[in-house]
Formats: sequence, structure tokens, C-alpha cells
Amino acid sequence: MRAVALLIGVLAVALLVVAVAAAAGAAARRRQARLAVAARWRMRHYADRGKTVVTVALTPPDGRVIEEHVVDRFPDGDASWEQRFLTAREEAELRAFHLNADRPEIGG
Repeated sequence: MRAVALLIGVLAVALLVVAVAAAAGAAARRRQARLAVAARWRMRHYADRGKTVVTVALTPPDGRVIEEHVVDRFPDGDASWEQRFLTAREEAELRAFHLNADRPEIGG
């Protein structure tokens, strides 16, 4: 009789662990879905091995980059660096505007 009671107790604990793990996984998936919906395309630039990279990046509120498209990459010492940067930035902002037009609205 004790063996049956012990077996039932072990099964109950195992079911509880599985239920908690399933609930935690579902909560994480819901959070990721909310972040993905809240993500917006933004102009982004950074230095990479002596080059300036201008991109348009899909970024949720937490700042991670989900997806990125390079608009231009040019050497930091380029004689026309400022003009290339401003042109690439303008192109990235225009792309972000159009890509965001297809994104769902963020509800309040």
C-alpha cells in the first residue's frame, strides 16, 4: 500500500512539474509575440572593422535586432564620408517608414 501511495505522489509531482514548465513556455511565447508585434523598423548605424555601416533594423522595445538590412557600408576614412553617411541615413529612414507601414498598429 505504501508503494502505491509513493507512486501516486511521484506521479503527482511529475505532473505538477510538467504543468509548470508548459505554463512557463506559453508565457514566454506570448511575450515574444508581443515584442515582435511591438517591433518597428529603425535607421541604425555602427562601426565595423574600419567601416561605417548604415542599416535599417527591425527592433523591439528591448533594443534587440530581430532583422537587419544593410543600406550602405563604406570606409571610415572615405573622403566623401559625410555625404555617403547622410545619403545612406536618408535612404534607411525612408525604407523604415515604408516597412513600418505594413506593421500592425501598437494598441494602448
